[in-house]
Amino acid sequence: MRKHFRRRFEAYYQSVAVYALALITYAVIRGTFSGSEFRVVFKDPVVYVFVIVLGYSVIDLVFNVLYQRDIIISDDAVIFQNRFESRAVKFSEINWIHAGRARKVKVRGSYGVIKIMINSHMRAIRINPVHFHGEREMMEAFKALSEKVNKDVQVS
Repeated sequence: MRKHFRRRFEAYYQSVAVYALALITYAVIRGTFSGSEFRVVFKDPVVYVFVIVLGYSVIDLVFNVLYQRDIIISDDAVIFQNRFESRAVKFSEINWIHAGRARKVKVRGSYGVIKIMINSHMRAIRINPVHFHGEREMMEAFKALSEKVNKDVQVS
């Protein structure tokens, strides 16, 4: 039972496209016709805000594509990996797993969050399955895993 869940990037690409389109639209609307030529206004504070937001979105996209965070569920561990390193958390190290809806925040789709409490951590690891391909399969896999891990914890 080895399941691999890859990170989604559609939202990052869409945000970069929307911000770029908004910047171009605003620059064209604010541009001036002088004679037979068109001048785009760059010395406008709103253009600076658009450029800053667009730059941040591009940096965020590059960072996320560069790191390529994935989650792998194997027979005896949950593996959190990125392009540079990998960390395996054995089932014996997990206190509990909760896979269900988020209570405080509405999240896109019918599923919410996955929380994993590890013995060596003070806070639970939160995973939002919407950010991964195969979110339903991910929720089903973690629900099955939570039944197994939580049953083992109650018996012990």
